[in-house]
Amino acid sequence: MDFIENIRNIHIGKIIRKKLAEKSMTVTEFADRIHKERTTVYDIFERKSIDTELLIEISKVLDYDFLHNVYYEEEPSPTVFIAIKTNEDEIKNIDLPEGFIRLLKNKK
Repeated sequence: MDFIENIRNIHIGKIIRKKLAEKSMTVTEFADRIHKERTTVYDIFERKSIDTELLIEISKVLDYDFLHNVYYEEEPSPTVFIAIKTNEDEIKNIDLPEGFIRLLKNKK
């Protein structure tokens, strides 16, 4: 199925309702935080599509990026592991964040 067909099959209202339930937030609290009436929130749950500005506001309130995670979901990239045999002196010369270097040295 191509990208456009995937978008056509999304029912954003159902996804918003599910994310709201996962946050254990009441409809009243959610409505207040997106500056809408409770009846409007129930209407949103029934919508197959939604205004982008409203979706951005909902994303902020629910702390979930609907635009990226729902509409532009990409295939997961494969995980690649690389093993490099090195010593502590060589690690010091690699431009890595300190936390990562501590992990490499097995220090806490």
